[in-house]
Order: sequence, then structure tokens, then C-alpha cells
Amino acid sequence: MINGETSYLTHLAEVLWPCGGLMGRGGQRPVLGAAQLAPQYGGEVREYLPVPSAHKPRVILPVTHRYAAARGIVAFGQRHSFAERLRTSLLSTAFASGVAPLLLRDRLRVAAGRTIEHALSAALDREVIIAIHVGPPRANRKPVLLLLTPGGRVVGYAKVGVNALTSRLVRSETAALNRLVSARLPDITVPRLLHSGEWNGHPLLVQEALPVGEQTERPTRRQLLRCVTQIFALGRGREVRLSRSEYRRHLLRRVDALGARPEAPALRATLERLPDVGMPFGAWHGDLTRWNIASTPRRAFVWDWERLAFDVPAGFDALHYELNESVQIGVHQGVHRWLDSGAWLLRDPLLRATGLRPEAVSTVMALYLIDLATRYLHDRQAEAGSNLAAIDDWLLPALASLEERAAHEAGDAH
Repeated sequence: MINGETSYLTHLAEVLWPCGGLMGRGGQRPVLGAAQLAPQYGGEVREYLPVPSAHKPRVILPVTHRYAAARGIVAFGQRHSFAERLRTSLLSTAFASGVAPLLLRDRLRVAAGRTIEHALSAALDREVIIAIHVGPPRANRKPVLLLLTPGGRVVGYAKVGVNALTSRLVRSETAALNRLVSARLPDITVPRLLHSGEWNGHPLLVQEALPVGEQTERPTRRQLLRCVTQIFALGRGREVRLSRSEYRRHLLRRVDALGARPEAPALRATLERLPDVGMPFGAWHGDLTRWNIASTPRRAFVWDWERLAFDVPAGFDALHYELNESVQIGVHQGVHRWLDSGAWLLRDPLLRATGLRPEAVSTVMALYLIDLATRYLHDRQAEAGSNLAAIDDWLLPALASLEERAAHEAGDAH
């Protein structure tokens, strides 16, 4: 039975393996195809396992390279809870022992011929096996390829754009990694760009794998804020009144570009009513979450720089991290908590050192929500199924509360 996920897999096969890919069951004839496996290529047909199934793929792993498959499970597994760690451990053991292909029925069969593996092996001048992270449906969903030696040692990661949005993000991350080569980030390690180019008409980047694993943890509050301030310092960090900032003008243009979207008038009206307070502007990572950062006591490792931007208010990265943490308990309850915890973070001495003043805290939080809503609407995240992207359900009410708080804070400062 074909659903949106199996259709996505066949489209992915067309991008990564132009020679052809077919969905089927183990031991059976293929039943669903992106294209018929091209007979002119000949050679051995390779098999991949969509895990947990073709109807809900999260990772795609090679059948014949069990150690590489086991390493892929560990690398892509979310291990933030006991249940997640247990699931990752069981799956990696199943692949390493060779049992997994007997238990998982769905197969993605790929013909021999011109494939992404050949292109990556040529770019890195060594044989590589790939395991693919697909992730849940989102507008910015794109394949992330773990590059491994046949013995299962990690070589790096590759990203491929599969539509207009993800292609733009891959190009943006390539530019960001090139820019960060000479950046001063005393306590942060950024992955090196190993290769950039195109594959099958789609943008491709390859970056090194950071030493993230059992020896790293989620950052403490202090580590997080130290990262936030060091990334912020990549920008100019100068204070400007909101009405005179290029950021506000750019955000207004982005809101106006939403056209007839019903949420746009409320976003613009709130932006125009926010108090004209001064605030420092610098850089932000743009998607600093628990999935894109890991720490040791002395160092932070930060990846996924595709939304790096400059000339934004101080504290955006801290607010973004805290919002994504807060909603782990549920969107409405989490956002209610974030309204307090986010303000608490912005008043921390580490962020105060950027020049962020108490009277600007709620204004900065409101600007962050307007910025996030505009991103979600332009990317059509709600249509892709993202819970946080239903902004009329939670974001607009939170924004109204912040607007009122911002007016009180600015008034109390005078």
C-alpha cells in the first residue's frame, strides 16, 4: 500500500540513485517503484532497509554491511531518554548480529550503476558506505547521509537538497561553513567542510563528523549561554533602537511577503506596536536545539549551520533552544513555561554582558516569535505536519501576552 512516506522514499531513490530504486518485501518481487531498475546497468542489485518500515521511514540502512548499519543506528538514534537509549541499543545489536534483516520486511532495492556512493567515494578518495537519516515529515526534510568505511568507521556526513527549500538550506550551510573557517569561537568546534558540489542536479555538501557520542552530553545552562554569546559575537554586536534597525526593516519585508496568509496582519500589527527600545544586534545559529549541540565540560560541538544569520537581536539562540526544550512536555504547557524561563535566560549575566537590557527582554522574545512564525509560514511547515507550526494555536496568543509585557517593561524604564 502506497502512502506519502513510501512516495517520499521513491522520490529519494530517484535523487540518490538515478539508475533506479524499487520498494518491495524481503524475498518477494518489488511492488513499488520510483523507476524500473534499469536492465542496461546490470550488476548486483543492492538492498537497503527502511527502519522501522517503508510506511514510517526514519533511517535507511544497508543490508549487506551489518557493521555500517549498526553504526548508523547509533549515530542517528535519539538517546535523550532511557527508552530511546534502550531502543537504539536493541536495534544496533540486531544489526551487528545480522538478525535485523530477518525481522524487517521492507526493502529498497537499488540497481548497480551511477550512484551517490560512487560520487562520494570519488570526492573523498576512499570507499564509503552510506546510512541515511530521513527523519519525520517536515518542510525542510532532507536526507542526511552518514559516510562509513565498510568496517563501520565514520568518515563524515553528507547532505543533499531534494526540493527548492532544502536545496537553499544546503547551499546556505555550505556558505556558513566556509565563513566559519576563520571565525573566532573559543569554546565551540564547528565541522570542517570536506566537499561541496552537485549530485544529479541537486546541491551536495560533505562535512567532517564531530567527536560526539557517549562522552558528550547536552549542554548545561552556562555552556549553552557561553555558546550563544560566542556565536552572537560573530556579528557586530552594536546597540541600535528597534525602529532604526535593519533587522526590523527586513522582518517587515518578510512578513509582507507572506501575502494573503491570514496570520500576516497580526504579525505585522504586533511588530509595529512593539516599544522602540534599544538592543544589541549580532549573529545567531538559527536552529540551536538539543539535536544540534553536544558538550564536554570544556568544549561544545555545534552542527547544522544552515540558518546562520547576522544582525539579529541578542538572545535568539537561547530562546530557540529553551522553546524546543519546553515543548517536550506538550506545546501549550511548554509555551506557558517558556514565557517565564525564556525571560529568565535573557536576564542571565552572560547575556546581559552582550548589552541586552531588562527593558528589552519581552520585546526580544516577541521579535523571536514573529521571526519564527514568519519562517514557519514561508516554509509551509504546518502543511508538512509540524506541531509547532500551527502558530494560530499557540504562537499568536503567546505573542499577545509578550506585547503587553513589553509595553510595561519599556514604560517602567522611563
